[in-house]
Amino acid sequence: MKKWNFKPNQITAILIVFGGIFFVLYDMFAFYFFTPEDTISYVVNEWAWANPLGIFIAGCVLGGLTVHFLSWAPLEKQVNKNE
Repeated sequence: MKKWNFKPNQITAILIVFGGIFFVLYDMFAFYFFTPEDTISYVVNEWAWANPLGIFIAGCVLGGLTVHFLSWAPLEKQVNKNE
């Protein structure tokens, strides 16, 4: 039996890809079998118009988490870090 040697960042990338595929497939499933108002894209669009501040805050939080977990930094800090 072969042992899988995945790194944690590879597992994360795989989960992101499968998550994206799942959401696209569910959106198509909901559109075909239910009504267009039941799709993920419709619900997100409605939330954006109903409460734009909530969507803005969600974007700020997700952006902050992205910067935190990916350790993004200004170019000067990246260059000095490598010296």
